[in-house]
Amino acid sequence: MNKGTINLESERLILRKIELSDYNDIFNCWTSDFNVSKYVTWNPHKTPEETKKLTNYWVSDYDNDYSYRWLVVLKDTNETIGMIDVIAKNLQYMTAEVGYCYGSKFWGNGYASEALKTVINYLHSEGFPVVYAQHFASNIASGKVMKNAGMEYEGLLRSRVINKDGEREDVHIYSSVI
Repeated sequence: MNKGTINLESERLILRKIELSDYNDIFNCWTSDFNVSKYVTWNPHKTPEETKKLTNYWVSDYDNDYSYRWLVVLKDTNETIGMIDVIAKNLQYMTAEVGYCYGSKFWGNGYASEALKTVINYLHSEGFPVVYAQHFASNIASGKVMKNAGMEYEGLLRSRVINKDGEREDVHIYSSVI
């Protein structure tokens, strides 16, 4: 039984476990969105079947007690707008790295910051005193999401990741520490 991913709510959002039946919504929302793929390490999905395979992996990962992954939906309409998850954790030092993806049509509404703040508060309550996130230097808006969620800027990590074009790229790191 997964202990990590519980249903969470904020003022405008519901964060819940991903179900296999969500794959079409996920495909239509962000995995096929070229604007989203500019800022991640994967190419946009061409078919819903690609997203179904990924969704199946995400769902099976809930067998891990410390899997934290949420589908983010609008409270008013139940429309899928993105996801947020813990992409790395260190249980010895109780640190968690959070990542997120949102469909580009939902950018600029404060949803990502609202969900991130909700997840940060939950992770702190679960015993993770350090929650951090990183973004490509080219994705300035993601830094604003982190700042608006109450995270503090820690610094620049030079040539830290290789983007989907095979080029090294700098990343900025933010954290919330209690």
